[in-house]
Amino acid sequence: MSKRKFSVYGKNVIVTGASGGLGKEMVKLLITKYKCRVIGVARNESKMKELSSELGELSDKFSYRLFDVSDSEKWREFAENTVSDGFDADIIINNAGILPQFTRFGKYSSEQVAEGFNTNLNSVINSTQAFLPMLKVKKGTAIINISSSDALCPLAGTSVYSASKAAVKALSECMREEYRGKIYIPLVCPGFIRTDIMKKQAHNNNSIIDMVSMPASKAAKKILKRANSRRSRIVIGADAHFMSVAYRIAPIASQRFMNFIFRISKLELFSEIYD
Repeated sequence: MSKRKFSVYGKNVIVTGASGGLGKEMVKLLITKYKCRVIGVARNESKMKELSSELGELSDKFSYRLFDVSDSEKWREFAENTVSDGFDADIIINNAGILPQFTRFGKYSSEQVAEGFNTNLNSVINSTQAFLPMLKVKKGTAIINISSSDALCPLAGTSVYSASKAAVKALSECMREEYRGKIYIPLVCPGFIRTDIMKKQAHNNNSIIDMVSMPASKAAKKILKRANSRRSRIVIGADAHFMSVAYRIAPIASQRFMNFIFRISKLELFSEIYD
């Protein structure tokens, strides 16, 4: 597929994790700037109604579905319903994600591990399997998977998150080659973003994290702009670029350097890694 054959403009787009943070900002941009029709997928109906209200007179371009993104049967039903409803999907943006509390792997419960992999990885697998048959027979389609800088440089204290996001990275890169010329499948690896995903973390006044974190609105603009230019790998944020380059050059040293930064920061966010 040449660059001229893909554009975000005017497409029918499905966005998971659309109720807040990065997903919400992408929905707003897709509708207001890229003139798309969007279906958002999430579980919080009040937030989805708020988003619809924020869109004002453009709210007719937005609708939503409420279900657990890790439920494969719900995805199959959703895919069938979009066809009968006349929404011929062009782009799937797999954005839904969860960041378990920073801690050592042995402290995670089996439920926390399952939830992390279900939300971060299985949701991508299920949505892709449901919509792939439709996307591969059309022109100008895309599956945009939001992974993480942790997939480029796994960090101590994020074992479940890093492993699930690394699996999303591997899945995306394999599918990119398997469907080259048929579906545009970029890998998106953002660094720290100021989103709801951080709210489950036990931390207060983490000025270092806030300093390196990118606003969700800015991250959304960068992701969609680069996707519209058909970039194969989209790395967002100075921290993500540093982690990517450093890990390729010196994988062990880069991990230990990041570990050192976490330790000397003495932030409550990382306290359970070193107790």
